[in-house]
Amino acid sequence: MAKKIYNYTPGPGLNVRLRGKLLAKGKISLYLDFYTGYSVNENNTVKTNRKLEYLKIYLSEKPKSPEERQKNKENLDLAQNIRNKRESEYLHNPEGFISPQKKKVNFFDFCEQYKKSYTRKDIRMIEGATKFFQEYTGESFLLPKQIDAKMITGYRDFLLGKLNGESPNSYFKRFKKILNAAKDDGLFTKSPAEGISCSIPEGVPKAILMPEEVIKLSQTECGNPEIKRAFLFCLNTGLRFVDVVDLKYKHIQNQQIVKDQQKTGKKVFVDLNQNAVKLIGEMKKPEEFIFSLPSLTGCLKTLKTWTKSAGITKNITWHSARHSFATILLMNNNNIKTVSGLLGHSSLDHTQKYTHIVDELKKKAVDGLPEI
Repeated sequence: MAKKIYNYTPGPGLNVRLRGKLLAKGKISLYLDFYTGYSVNENNTVKTNRKLEYLKIYLSEKPKSPEERQKNKENLDLAQNIRNKRESEYLHNPEGFISPQKKKVNFFDFCEQYKKSYTRKDIRMIEGATKFFQEYTGESFLLPKQIDAKMITGYRDFLLGKLNGESPNSYFKRFKKILNAAKDDGLFTKSPAEGISCSIPEGVPKAILMPEEVIKLSQTECGNPEIKRAFLFCLNTGLRFVDVVDLKYKHIQNQQIVKDQQKTGKKVFVDLNQNAVKLIGEMKKPEEFIFSLPSLTGCLKTLKTWTKSAGITKNITWHSARHSFATILLMNNNNIKTVSGLLGHSSLDHTQKYTHIVDELKKKAVDGLPEI
């Protein structure tokens, strides 16, 4: 038997209607019914497109006391106010306007909500991008209309002055993602970062380890042997930190790593060389983790001390292992397509930057020949 439906906003011309569905025990669940246009199928039948938003606000079908009647009135007024806001947003956004409600939103509050609902593994970069933006502006409250191309350009230049290597571009890309989400949510008619890019420096990154430096590291004692084992494993496989910390014995099949990448979800197949096999050691239960590591912050702190002890003055991060793995493979004349597959890149464009690094290294080697 169909549930009884109540219509609390009768009349023509509304895009958002407040309705109620009768539940068990005489409760009515209020929800918004959005008209989102129509479509015509192959039989030329017109279908109205709708979506629903349940408000988690309830009425009593037959209130028995003055208190219940008053509660019904308060809940119905609250639901009507929400409906009015949704109708305003619906009318403004399709025409390129920002609704009055969205104009009053604190952009930093939106950032907080965005971070709470964000499920990708680069959440630390998202958090860093918003933290740096707040540091740049010196504000804790910004209306959407205050954020324009001039401010975004200034923020990009702030990142370029504060950070090194590819970091400015990485954080700026995450911030553009937040702005696009804010645009989709109706805070902007278009992203204020549209058309603004952040350049990646050319040349050899300082975070690349050369083969002789890898040997130095392997011969130097580390404060945490497990961190040393995992980092050397990444240098031999190109795994990211999120993937090595998540690596289980079940992912090792026929001397290969076979697993879905945490960042992209794409399956990667990496042949294990003898170094990597030794670093894994004895195979254990399939669901056991191969490495027992502390937080990334703890790993980086130990890594910094360890590289310094090895006499390496470069600013080495965990991702340096992945960069070094790719660079050394290409220096040894491995095919770019092969390297791309080992890294799990979705296209050769992502791998192409390593060929530029190798070209720069070759140029430096030639330029370093003695004068005749």
